Amino acid sequence: MTVRAAIYCRISEDQANGWDVAYQEQHCRRLAEAMGWDVVGVYIDNDIGATVRSRKRRKDYERLCSDIAAGDIDTVLVTELSRLHRRPLEWHQFRELAKSHGLKIKSLTDSIDLATAEGVFAANLRADIDEEEAEQIRRRVQRRSLSEAREGRPHSGGTRAFGYKWIPEQRTLEIVPHEAELIREAARRLLQGESLGAVCMDWNRRGITTTTGKVWGTTQLRQMVMRVTLTGYRSHPVAGQVRGNWPAILPKGDWEQLCFLLNDPTRRNHGRVNVRSYLLTGFVYCALCGQPLRGGPNGRSQRNYYCRMSVGFSGCGRIRRLADPVDKEVIDRLLYCLDSPEVRAALAAPDDEADVNDHAEIEQARDRLVQLADDYADGTFTKAEYLRQKSRFQDRIDALMRKLAQRQSSYTLAAVSNEPIMEAWQEHSGQLDWQRALIGAVIAKVIIRPQRGRKFDPNTIEIVWKG
Repeated sequence: MTVRAAIYCRISEDQANGWDVAYQEQHCRRLAEAMGWDVVGVYIDNDIGATVRSRKRRKDYERLCSDIAAGDIDTVLVTELSRLHRRPLEWHQFRELAKSHGLKIKSLTDSIDLATAEGVFAANLRADIDEEEAEQIRRRVQRRSLSEAREGRPHSGGTRAFGYKWIPEQRTLEIVPHEAELIREAARRLLQGESLGAVCMDWNRRGITTTTGKVWGTTQLRQMVMRVTLTGYRSHPVAGQVRGNWPAILPKGDWEQLCFLLNDPTRRNHGRVNVRSYLLTGFVYCALCGQPLRGGPNGRSQRNYYCRMSVGFSGCGRIRRLADPVDKEVIDRLLYCLDSPEVRAALAAPDDEADVNDHAEIEQARDRLVQLADDYADGTFTKAEYLRQKSRFQDRIDALMRKLAQRQSSYTLAAVSNEPIMEAWQEHSGQLDWQRALIGAVIAKVIIRPQRGRKFDPNTIEIVWKG
């Protein structure tokens, strides 16, 4: 009777050399040929661990179990038994499946017959040994990672990060100049009010791709610009943030402001329709009750700003105005105000000293948090005292970051201070985030008063300017 053999190959980390899956398959095929067995299937889980801490599904292992349950396999071939399992619980489940179907397991050095007590005992012992070996490997990897972090070495392996290339001889990173300039461009545009989507669309139009040759999406761009590696630092769960041995692409202060901006919950819609689809939502207010106006269509699908009076809303319901003429009137007044270069230069002058002072205070607060953690570890503070002090310093850091973000609008003004304001506005046509950032730089609120008749009356629009 012909023996139907299945080959299973797995490796935790895909490598260009060593005992890779192709090498495993080659040896298993030689073993099957020597035994006179027919190979009816090859199952490969590449770059996937077999321990409980591995989060990746072993899809081909699952497929192997399904084919065993269907009675399509008589023997499983592996180079080592640890390729199948490193977890005793998983092994016990596989053992019961194998016993019920008379399956045998063959490696280059061992043969397991689950029909005998000796075979079951040997297999159970092997599974326990493999789990302990995997745990020792994990500890060695953790110690090596901590040592590399404390020495300031970057993470190695995986896909090349945008902006850097790995220099193996020096175990460090080197800047890729044209990619670094693109990162600085993206950071500057995002801080000036542009959206992630606008930057992605522009980059894709210009043929700029990721390091794997794919088009940019908002998730990929967001993750890329928020990597602490760009500041010349690396993070580690034990060592914290450590200065690295590679050059920075972004100043740490700018990167922190960018992260604070992108983590702002008002920017994230979690898959819903953009909450800021109207230009002036958050700026327009009802003159009668003082409540902010909402944006939404009327019965004829026309865009409106209206005062909402319903459950959960405290508006009076007495103000409703078509959005397009209100937007046009506010934009016309804004552009007229900013048409003077002197006005824009005065408004756009950034408070550099305040930024420097705030960044210094943030660094002091973070140093204090590190000291608090050390004191808690030494037993100087109780857990309750530590948590209370930690919360106080973290709240102060968050407040300072909000101040920096509020001053960020000055950068939007500075970006257009040397060009005609009308041209700048038209250049950013459709970029709602940028336009709103410019509005927020000079306008505190827009108050809409009642009007008589249906014809739009610009005199019912009052703008409250900042400063």
